[in-house]
Amino acid sequence: MKEIIHKIGRHSVLTILVSLVLIGGILRFHDLSSQSYWMDEGYTVNAVLSVLDHGTTFLDSGQNYSCPTYCYPTAYLIQLFGNDPASYRLLSVFAGLLFIVVLFFIAKRFFDKNIALLTSFFITFSYWQIAWSRQARWYTLFELFFWLAIYFFYATLYSDRNKYLNVALAAIFTVLAVLTHGLGYLLPLIFVGWILIDQIFIQKKFDWKKSLAVVFVGAVILWLFNLISNIDVISYLFNNLNLHYVLPYYLNFYLRTYWLFILFAIFAFFSKNNAYKKEIYFLLFVLSAYLIPLSFLTDIVHYRYMFHLTPILIMLGALGIANLQEEIRSKYGKIALWLTVLILFATVAGGVFIPRTYYYLESDNPQTLGARPHYASTPQPDWKDAYAFIKENMTENDTIVSSQPQFNKIFLGEAGYWIKYNYLGFDDKTQFSKDDREYYVGAKIIDDLAELKAVTATSHGFIVFDIMSIDGRISQDIQNYIMTDLTLVFHEKTNEYSEIWVYRF
Repeated sequence: MKEIIHKIGRHSVLTILVSLVLIGGILRFHDLSSQSYWMDEGYTVNAVLSVLDHGTTFLDSGQNYSCPTYCYPTAYLIQLFGNDPASYRLLSVFAGLLFIVVLFFIAKRFFDKNIALLTSFFITFSYWQIAWSRQARWYTLFELFFWLAIYFFYATLYSDRNKYLNVALAAIFTVLAVLTHGLGYLLPLIFVGWILIDQIFIQKKFDWKKSLAVVFVGAVILWLFNLISNIDVISYLFNNLNLHYVLPYYLNFYLRTYWLFILFAIFAFFSKNNAYKKEIYFLLFVLSAYLIPLSFLTDIVHYRYMFHLTPILIMLGALGIANLQEEIRSKYGKIALWLTVLILFATVAGGVFIPRTYYYLESDNPQTLGARPHYASTPQPDWKDAYAFIKENMTENDTIVSSQPQFNKIFLGEAGYWIKYNYLGFDDKTQFSKDDREYYVGAKIIDDLAELKAVTATSHGFIVFDIMSIDGRISQDIQNYIMTDLTLVFHEKTNEYSEIWVYRF
């Protein structure tokens, strides 16, 4: 296969990339509206509705839900294409498709055309790339900005051409990445850290003046950010620093999800004839810059916070495949290798070649992983069907109580009531409320069982909640009252961690 790729000219490469984007588009756009919004998508939709209603992402509660790079463009898309789930997900799809092409040039910069084409192929058909491209969230948009920042930083460091342009573009995409997701704040630290590593261990000509200048520039940028945003990043980090050990969760998830690429990445790392040691070390440094703090400085396990780094595993896996096929002398041996890789990828290693309507998002499975203190999941109960049932059966004066009141606003046009609990499962129940209103839509707050009984005694309506809200979050006495004294009228279970109930009172 490598010999074939060597013969591909510039026009043929363009044809292949266009074909991959078209096929990737079919996989990503297929039946885009059918899957219900999940919890975080509801926050996005609600913020976009605020932009459409008020011109800003300040919510009905008076709080600001910061999503400038996703929510403002999406509001424009809603005006163009209508208020439909697909419209809210369009920007995510476009970013995912553009990333197929962008990653080709990045992998080509790090390695060569062969690795780049192979990487883009795997990205096009990757389950998780497709799944996250179909969500009304900014993970693929952040991934795009993140890697463009990485690309132009690397070009600044190792290319003599267009130095100032590369610096400017690296800065622009770093700012866009930061504005898209807080994880982007690590980019300047990655840049400073790698410059020092490059000076000491690769160039072996450590320049104190240059190194101090880099640190000084980084400090100035941090100071400017603190001044403009009125956020003391250093103080925030130290005040919120908590030592934990959740590394096994991340290793477990990514080893079972990307095992095929990790196997070949290990081969690439230890390959004796590898000409890309510097590039491998750089990519692993970027990976470690996120894996270490996420694994030791917080007890919140969200696998999607590492999603933007998964192209590293795919790139290094593609490099390992190419290296191994060079080691194989037999023509039939090479063919067997490529067939084995493609078959494994298409069957048990995360390849998707037939369009799907539903994609399960990242989660642990308690039934297969055994006893452990924490399970990470991205619940996807069918809020759409639950609210369709409510809308069909409610009367004009019915009261709606929801564990996720942003869906009251989205599907029914009203905030309704919210039973107070901490979405993250912590003890602090005030984190998502202010002035006795819920954070996202300003829903009226039900603090305890007595207040819930008062609501159900003086009005009629529905209570809708999912399994996440009753998994150590909503108090047990409230749960017992709802399930014992009220009438179950709707229930749907999608999987072990995605279940939803509607009770009538």
